[in-house]
Amino acid sequence: MKKATLIALATVAVAGTSFAGPAPVISSKDFKQPVAATTFFKDTEIAIDAFYSYNNAQQRDPALCRGDIHVLQPQYLNDGSGGGVGANFFFARYFGVGLSGNWWDGIRTGVSQETHNDVAASGKLTGDRNFFRDSFKKHLSQQFTADMILRCPIEFKSFGLAPYILGGGGLLTGGNNAGFADVGAGVEVRLTPHFGVFSDYRWNFVTGDNRNDVSTTRAGVRFVF
Repeated sequence: MKKATLIALATVAVAGTSFAGPAPVISSKDFKQPVAATTFFKDTEIAIDAFYSYNNAQQRDPALCRGDIHVLQPQYLNDGSGGGVGANFFFARYFGVGLSGNWWDGIRTGVSQETHNDVAASGKLTGDRNFFRDSFKKHLSQQFTADMILRCPIEFKSFGLAPYILGGGGLLTGGNNAGFADVGAGVEVRLTPHFGVFSDYRWNFVTGDNRNDVSTTRAGVRFVF
């Protein structure tokens, strides 16, 4: 009796296994790999810039105009629109260096305290407020700058954002050469890992007699390699 019961149970077990069919085979295709997030800012990268600039010359002490603030003062730099190119090398995700050249029609050669005093003594300042503008034409100024850059990359799904600050200095040429130091801040929007747009503002502390400071606002495109 016991043998018959055991045989019956074994038969049922074998039959159940045969009807169940083979175990399902799981293919590697059934697993979906997670999509990697786009890296817009690499740890090491080189970027080339092209930009438009507006350069706003800061007026010197109005007292040098003998009380007439409308008369051009004996200053080296004047307002002007321009543009330039630059190159940036980031040797770490947050730190880099930048070189740029900026050109604008902003230097009046020949304007000095001596020429201002001579014209003032002649009385021409009283009758002709545009004397300096007409007598001392503006020339092309060339501004070459080297800066250290500190940025803070923030990456989203479809773009990257990087506020930054900078500081450095350089040389102004085109008339009487002058050195300067600069500080500034800006933001870059990286639309793809290899292309972005940026805008920044910097203040240039120009050295020397009759050298007035100038602020520069830039906006441009950036190509990343």
